[in-house]
Amino acid sequence: MICVGEMNCRSTEQDVFNMMGALYASTLFLGASNALAVQPVVSVERTVFYRERAAGMYSTFPYSFGQVKLHPPVSFSFVS
Repeated sequence: MICVGEMNCRSTEQDVFNMMGALYASTLFLGASNALAVQPVVSVERTVFYRERAAGMYSTFPYSFGQVKLHPPVSFSFVS
């Protein structure tokens, strides 16, 4: 934690800048780590999409709709 308990983290301008820098760095780190974790999944999904698209199974819209609307509930059920 950056600021815990009775400490006043906003007493000086430098404290505010330190807090903003820490929040920026943590957000950047979490975004990069999430992007790296998702990259292998995206590459597999892209290969599946290209294969099924070439076979004429469906167009782009139904596949995108399925990924956006139907995939998150399944993912959350695996997590919990």
